[in-house]
Amino acid sequence: MSNAGTQIDQPPLSFENAPESDSELRKRLAIETIITQIAGEEVAYAIMEQLSTTHFSECMQETMEATQRRLMFIWPVVKFENPELYTFLQKSTVGTLFALPWYLTWFGHSLNSYKSVVRLYDYFLASPIYTPIFVTAAILLYRSNEILKEDCDMASVHCLLSRLPEDLPFEELLKTSSTLFNKYSLTVIEKDVDEMIRNENEQRKAEEKRILERRKKTSRPVTASKSLGLIQWLPNVLTSKSVLVTTAVSIVVGVCAYYYKNQYLAAGIS
Repeated sequence: MSNAGTQIDQPPLSFENAPESDSELRKRLAIETIITQIAGEEVAYAIMEQLSTTHFSECMQETMEATQRRLMFIWPVVKFENPELYTFLQKSTVGTLFALPWYLTWFGHSLNSYKSVVRLYDYFLASPIYTPIFVTAAILLYRSNEILKEDCDMASVHCLLSRLPEDLPFEELLKTSSTLFNKYSLTVIEKDVDEMIRNENEQRKAEEKRILERRKKTSRPVTASKSLGLIQWLPNVLTSKSVLVTTAVSIVVGVCAYYYKNQYLAAGIS
């Protein structure tokens, strides 16, 4: 099923007024610099103005929520093509952070080869706006054997994925990307992503509920045992103190009686 470049209905933004962090600024400048080198300053400005309301429109919003959701489109494609790889990546909880610089800069921030970057930019400019998602999926599928040999934990997998090999066969990957784009409908992918998000929310709520129940179970017996111990301890303390006081009074009375008796005897009083 073929896909068409979907336009996002939102207020137009430009790179000049978009909110951004220092890292986002550096990534944005990577795009501007490369396009300026390719097309010249005047043409580059027109290109960037157009891209800011099309290809990068989601990245221009006040939060990264839309961009993060868009990156999740990687997973259905990987799942449909290689279920084993998809299961491994989900089990590792690696997420999509490794692919964020790729998507924001069209790989310009992650590759050292100027030739590869220029080729990718040429491909993306001539392709529908979500093509970088399918290129990312193509890279993951190409590296599947390497990924599956890695330890299945977030740190190890993220470290592996975030470093792109310099010898990636991009012409082959771009052909794979085009095949994947034509093979899977964005509507089908989006439904799968919505289901993933619902499942994640349900799992999070269930986990929060389990944690709360465990806290309640561990707090109630402790409170009860403390109260019971206090109740049992208090009479014992009171009894011990009573015995101690009674004994002390008896000793004092005995000493006083003995003292006064001796005084009376010394004075000749019987």
